[in-house]
Amino acid sequence: MLTLRVRRSRLSRALLPGLLLTTNCILTSLAGAQNDLPPDGKPILAPDALLHTAISGLERTRATSSIVPVTGQAFAQALRVVIAEKADQSNATQLTIRNAAPIEKGDVMLASFWARGASAVGNRPGQLEFMFEKATDPWTKSATQGVITPGGNRWKRVLIPITAAEAYVPGEAMASLRFAFGAQTVEVGGLSLVNYGKTKTPEELLSLAITANPLGAATVSVNMREVRQTLRGFGGNFAQPRYGATAPMDAVGQYNLDNLRVVHARIAIPLNYWTPERGVYKDEAQAHAALLQMQMMAQRKIPITGSVWEGPMWMLGGEAEKPRTLPRERYEECIEAIAQFLVTARDKYGAHADYFSFNEPDYGVNFKFTPVQLADFIRLAGPRFAALGLKTKFLTADTANGSNFPDYARPLLQDKSIAPYLGPLAFHSWDALSALESKYLEIAALGQQYNKPVWCTEAGHDAQLWQQPNPWRSWENALRTALAYERTLRLTRTEQMDYWTYQDNYALVSKDAKEIFPVWHVMRQMESALPPRSRVVANTPSHDDLKVLTTSGPRAGQFSALLVNPIGSGQATLSGLPRGVAISVLESTKEAQARLQAKVLRVDAAGRVTVTLPARSVVTIIGGASASAK
Repeated sequence: MLTLRVRRSRLSRALLPGLLLTTNCILTSLAGAQNDLPPDGKPILAPDALLHTAISGLERTRATSSIVPVTGQAFAQALRVVIAEKADQSNATQLTIRNAAPIEKGDVMLASFWARGASAVGNRPGQLEFMFEKATDPWTKSATQGVITPGGNRWKRVLIPITAAEAYVPGEAMASLRFAFGAQTVEVGGLSLVNYGKTKTPEELLSLAITANPLGAATVSVNMREVRQTLRGFGGNFAQPRYGATAPMDAVGQYNLDNLRVVHARIAIPLNYWTPERGVYKDEAQAHAALLQMQMMAQRKIPITGSVWEGPMWMLGGEAEKPRTLPRERYEECIEAIAQFLVTARDKYGAHADYFSFNEPDYGVNFKFTPVQLADFIRLAGPRFAALGLKTKFLTADTANGSNFPDYARPLLQDKSIAPYLGPLAFHSWDALSALESKYLEIAALGQQYNKPVWCTEAGHDAQLWQQPNPWRSWENALRTALAYERTLRLTRTEQMDYWTYQDNYALVSKDAKEIFPVWHVMRQMESALPPRSRVVANTPSHDDLKVLTTSGPRAGQFSALLVNPIGSGQATLSGLPRGVAISVLESTKEAQARLQAKVLRVDAAGRVTVTLPARSVVTIIGGASASAK
């Protein structure tokens, strides 16, 4: 995680709490007129801007665009974009439309459009992304919304409530549609952006959108015989000494250690405090706090990864700008400093670090390495660690997001000279709700190819959420966290998720641990339903917007399901379950979290059970012997 959590715009998800919507959450495939929107708003975009604005980056994906006629809709024409080849970033081919009217900070707006399409590969839907953002650096985001098109030739409606993060004069902000999600054909029609100023609340527009899109009756076919990964469980980052804390544990961290099942701790090694001068190692202040953290984890028998964010200026060559590249002539000194920290943790504090990484070396926070440079570093560090009796291995990559992981990690995995020193594949899930599905599936494929477990070492959904006022208390944050966990676990076959962070940074509880946020309840609900040694099994939902993760075990006769419903209310009938087994159902919504559904349920003789899914909810099912959170 970056200093002050500032992230590059391509990863940002700066969403106001409770105001903006989860991926694919406010959508409907019902055709019809668009006069159902509140009438007292002011248009922000020029008339028919969708049809008259040029698309940038067509050549980057060998794409074409055209205007096509449409029947049966309130709009007579739509924009068709055909992407011929994949790109590294979704903004490689995009449409940007500047605001034609002024916007005040805090204005409540509603974006509306219709979409349909399909991937050119297999029987997959099309994908696009809507953004509303500042038109220049730092590209401040007010909304980010991923869209998955429905099957067949059906239209899907998208309604996105937005609260303006800043004030904009005409031309200073833009609505963006990103199309570079692999080879596909996507059509968009009826785009509007209406400003209601302060006359409407986000909740009112959210209610409108939810009412327009109920989940209805969905089915989920579960295949208990098709087993994916075996889960290690949920862990967390403990990184406050990296930000200057001299106490090893704050109230937030202590509460989580005492009340969550922490299966892994990723601890920040404050290298800049540990070795402020060449050859000098100081077990003081921030470095001492990190060593005490490791001791605490060792006493609790919690496995440890040590990660480095920042290094001292003498080591990094005095470069003032970030990211910084470690000079090749300083590799040995850097290795020795890390090794001495790990030896001190082992010999003085009784704590062994199973793994080590540089945080996000692909991006450079604050050490930047190419795969070739990192392989060179590991080639030197591995033998030195071994000579000191350290069994610490390197996480493979530990990249800033999942999309970057395959291309960055592959050269490391192919280098046989460093193979003995590499541990699990590691990445961060800040792009979990917008990444190409193919990129996340590629992570799973690499894990299988090289027979390595996959870990998500920073689990989160929005790398810029910290910019918003008190977002941790919002239900939106909790719901999006559940969506990010479900998608990451399902696509990448991740075995372990480390939340960012279990201390007062993207906090789960208040500073004094007296207020428990909705996201904490959802985290505990998920870890109860997805315990260590349970096995993820395949499932097929009938509804695109319903997100489902199913498991068997860890003991015979046990099974569970995580169902995240980001749209209107409905119900889901699961089939393929063990017959006759009693189940418990927990539901979390904005109104209340981890609430036990009163009705006693049992799987019927055909292996089916039906559960209620409230609007914008997280529901977990546990069948067989109960799995507790602690």
